Amino acid sequence: MQKLNNIKEKYHISESFYRRYFEQNALNRFGMESLKFIWFKEGKFLNPMKKEIILQDYINEEIENFFEKNILNIPQIEFAITTKCSLRCKDCNALIPQFNQHGHIEMDFENFKQNLDKLLSVINQIRHFCILGGEPLLHPQLAEMLEYALSQDKIYIVRLITNGTLLPNENVLNILKKYSKKVYFYISNYSANEELTKRLKHDELKELLTQNNIKFQIVGSPEWNIEAGFATTKFAKEQVLQNFKSCNRTQCVQLLNSKIDICSKASTAREIHLLNISDYINLKTTKDLRSNLIEFYKRPYQEACEYCIFSTESVKPALQENYV
Repeated sequence: MQKLNNIKEKYHISESFYRRYFEQNALNRFGMESLKFIWFKEGKFLNPMKKEIILQDYINEEIENFFEKNILNIPQIEFAITTKCSLRCKDCNALIPQFNQHGHIEMDFENFKQNLDKLLSVINQIRHFCILGGEPLLHPQLAEMLEYALSQDKIYIVRLITNGTLLPNENVLNILKKYSKKVYFYISNYSANEELTKRLKHDELKELLTQNNIKFQIVGSPEWNIEAGFATTKFAKEQVLQNFKSCNRTQCVQLLNSKIDICSKASTAREIHLLNISDYINLKTTKDLRSNLIEFYKRPYQEACEYCIFSTESVKPALQENYV
């Protein structure tokens, strides 16, 4: 611990930069390397009993790489390719159903390529690249996007996230099979909501993916919290810092409409003008993306966090509401 403190002091690393960049890179590196070894038999075995020691080594490497070798890695980023969804979840923490009233956003392949190319041009690796929506299986160009992302050497592993109500088409399946050692299918599990029983296609999905030797993950039905939206005035700084520290969405940096935000809720709030925030990164207009990314990770929290109502009240997952 003293050695780490000395390193942090040597490079003047703030606590927020340490947690959001160096620690998160180490955690994602450990997670993705473990996944590759378990599923794809690539790399080396990482002993989970020695996780803390390995993570500390990774953190030290990240610090040395950043300050001594000018290496910049992205722990995780989500590309939201569409806000269209096959569900209308009342407590969606990305506020996706609100696009039904404001107009949907859909990224075409050329825009996807431009955004990814620009991001990859200033970084060394993306540890975990996620493609999601909305519901990404609704996007007509998903196969092309998947293939382009999976062909990039700087992307370590790709996750395709679906809500479990649709099956991938043949084009998508072919790409998943082609790059089967670099991609996995993540099926959100809303089976605790009996109202969705007839709409969820978990069995068909698992059978289809297994037949095509495509790795997938479906965890136990997660606990949802009530989505309480945003306050009209800022919370006190101490409260914002505490909420930020407790919020798991802060690890899910998202790109929507060529702009990078701290999370999907912040992205939606910006796009439909629930909040007037300016600390996002606009890939179309930024002149120094690398510096913008570093500054992004150095902040103790983002503007949207100052207004975000942090709820811990649990609710049944994926409750549906009839939006206009």
